[in-house]
Amino acid sequence: MLTLDVIRIALILMMMCYASYSDFRFREVSDKLWVLCGSIGAIITAYDFMTAGLSNYTFLGLISIGVSAALAFGLYYARLYGGADAKALTAISVIMPIYWPAAAIHPFTAIHSFMNGLLISAILPVSFAIYNLIRILKGDNIFEGLEHEHVLRKALACFFGTLCDNAKAKKFWMPMEEVLEGKRKFTFNILVDFEPQIDRDRAWLTPGIPLLIFITCGFVVSVFYGDLLGLMLHKLLGA
Repeated sequence: MLTLDVIRIALILMMMCYASYSDFRFREVSDKLWVLCGSIGAIITAYDFMTAGLSNYTFLGLISIGVSAALAFGLYYARLYGGADAKALTAISVIMPIYWPAAAIHPFTAIHSFMNGLLISAILPVSFAIYNLIRILKGDNIFEGLEHEHVLRKALACFFGTLCDNAKAKKFWMPMEEVLEGKRKFTFNILVDFEPQIDRDRAWLTPGIPLLIFITCGFVVSVFYGDLLGLMLHKLLGA
């Protein structure tokens, strides 16, 4: 691995680890972090491009930054995640536009870090489903007050959260239910600015785990293991 890549990886890891901690602890990440790390990364990348000259590497790097930033802020304006996630992906693309992990479909660092992060985050729904199934098998009536809900909606709810005691005191957990026409109903809303208030101590909630944590994990996996989507396709296609 080239020395410049080692510096870039170290910079991204420091940036993302701090951002993940700040987002998890306070649900806020200072813009100073993105500006500082992004500026350092921009200097490194500019030097790299000038050294490479008008080569395919330089053009591919510029395309990576443009596509990654467009995707990052497109998802933000679609309200599918927060502003810090968009800034993180853009900063990663500026610091390290090009990297070829094992089995990579493309070399755009920010995008395969994001895709890896999404695949890793699939652990959460599976974990919730197993946990809720265990509770049901133990005889815990986790659908108390929600018996009228369709079985498919109950099954879907089991993948995204669980029934919590002392729900009003839960910090950074979001309600999965609301009252409509006097009846409690599950609500499945993926928009990040949707945060209804809960007025019961026992209610269905989903944890608000910052996506930055998964993007960080996705970057680490990408660098030290490979592109998970590419690896899965290789397995499926027998390549």
